[in-house]
Amino acid sequence: WDKLFQRLVAYKKQHKSTNVPQYYKEDPKLAIWVRCQRAHCTNKELSVDRINCLDSIRFVWDPLDKQWMEMYQRLVAYKKQHESTTVPQRYAADPQLGIWVSEQRRYYNNKQLSTERTNLLESIGFVW
Repeated sequence: WDKLFQRLVAYKKQHKSTNVPQYYKEDPKLAIWVRCQRAHCTNKELSVDRINCLDSIRFVWDPLDKQWMEMYQRLVAYKKQHESTTVPQRYAADPQLGIWVSEQRRYYNNKQLSTERTNLLESIGFVW
């Protein structure tokens, strides 16, 4: 465990993130180990010491949540610049943001958006 943790620390130093790709060709064992740590934590099979150790390097426990928050921050920046959260679906400056905003509306309308995410979007005046 300690050796792989040190490899993760080295990965973070190089890539500025602990979010190792699922299929990381340079170190497949590290990619598998990272997935296992997430699974062990979810299944309550990871000791508090190991959780704290991973937390100390800002381990990404839920990569999908991290990705959502990154997109949310891009929307916050868009609002700051444009004074609106109404991003065109085909927004040339950031096509991914336009698609993401559209998806959030669809998830909300289909009752698939968590209360936490709904509240975050509403806190910046998101237009449904």
